[in-house]
Amino acid sequence: MYTIIEHIEYLLTSHDCVVIPGWGALVAQYGESHYNPVAGHIERPRREVGFNASVNHNDGMLAQSIVRREGISYDDAMRVVSKSVSMFRQQLSQGNEVSLGRLGFFKSTDDQRIEFIPFYHERSNDNYFGLHNVKLRPLSEEADRAEAAAAFAPQSPRHRAWSRPLQVAASILVLLCLTVVLTTPVIVNRNHQDYATLNLPKVTMPQQQVLDMTAADNGTQQAPADHPTEQEANVEPASSLLLDEGGNSLLVVASLSSMEQVEVYKQHHADLADKMQVSKASKKLYHVYVARSNDKKHLYALKAQLPDKYKKAWVKP
Repeated sequence: MYTIIEHIEYLLTSHDCVVIPGWGALVAQYGESHYNPVAGHIERPRREVGFNASVNHNDGMLAQSIVRREGISYDDAMRVVSKSVSMFRQQLSQGNEVSLGRLGFFKSTDDQRIEFIPFYHERSNDNYFGLHNVKLRPLSEEADRAEAAAAFAPQSPRHRAWSRPLQVAASILVLLCLTVVLTTPVIVNRNHQDYATLNLPKVTMPQQQVLDMTAADNGTQQAPADHPTEQEANVEPASSLLLDEGGNSLLVVASLSSMEQVEVYKQHHADLADKMQVSKASKKLYHVYVARSNDKKHLYALKAQLPDKYKKAWVKP
């Protein structure tokens, strides 16, 4: 049994219009590239197939394709087309859809008109085949990502510019030290007795340290070296000076884009982790702060007492 669907698919690869005599015409339509605000991307240009039921004259192109491939006469080819069109109309009259291969399908509307529903992956000679839609991010989202990345930057751009030359200089210095060590001769004092005997070196046990009890006998006792002095014990760490007065101004130490990054930041800054609080600045931005107050001068004073690794902290109004 001959079918006209394969011939229609083939002809649409090189023609923009294929007429089915007594049924209608399949017309290729070109759509320009445009921005889709709902999907948030730039859609690629595409070639889609539409249907025009008013163009149903016989131009001979479909019948000639059947003649060339099936090896039958032109009249037999026209009978194949007419039989296929009759089958299409019978299926629509029964409320069924008429499949047109990979191009799409026909269906009957409520007012008894023929409607064609195309597929977006139709087999046609699409000059834009292989192009994809381009996803775009809003500028606000890019700004949040840049701010979050800057919070995790280990050093300033100026320091990063010098990091490479410093690494090269350090490598050269190490090589020079190795050259001096390897090229310096080692003088060995070899006594003649070392050749006459096979005495092994004498192994001695480490001697116990004897504590000087003279100071204890005099009524005084020296404090251990690791014991903090009275002056050191009275020094109040910066973390104990931080406060939360419920004000509108925050002493922020980092801005991150997710709660996962916040937890990682706390793990790497355990000295103030118990003082850190989180304020959600936007949909994808979280401020990590260690003090809250309406007195900005007080917050700036606390900032000056923070360790050096919190130099980038700032007071947010």
